Amino acid sequence: MANEIFGPFHSKEDAIKKVSVLELKGLKAENITVFTNKENTDELEERTDVDVENNATEDDEKGSFIDKIKKVMLNSQDSGLNVHEKLVQLGVSDKQATKYVDAIESGEILVIADDKLKMGNDSTSDTVTLEEEVIHRN
Repeated sequence: MANEIFGPFHSKEDAIKKVSVLELKGLKAENITVFTNKENTDELEERTDVDVENNATEDDEKGSFIDKIKKVMLNSQDSGLNVHEKLVQLGVSDKQATKYVDAIESGEILVIADDKLKMGNDSTSDTVTLEEEVIHRN
């Protein structure tokens, strides 16, 4: 994975702007994850199309009916992982993940984007590049 880390951002506005810029650059919303505390989660989910992870534990999280359905329907493998473990899974070092978790708990927001596949970049594309065209002509 080619994950890039942006932030931590001190405001929701800055994080939302970064998500918008990444999408304008061609990243798919499904390849962008925002990490935040529980207080910022609802607004970030409403104002972006990306996955928003928070530091709430199963015991803390009462969640709405929709959240519960979403969790059951998606049945994600990492649903039991905490933010620290999710960051480590995304390639962040253990020490750096600890710093990011502290920042997230204090209200800051982290954006992680997997820029490996951008919109319009199909790894099985049969289009011929200019370089390949030159080779075929010679």
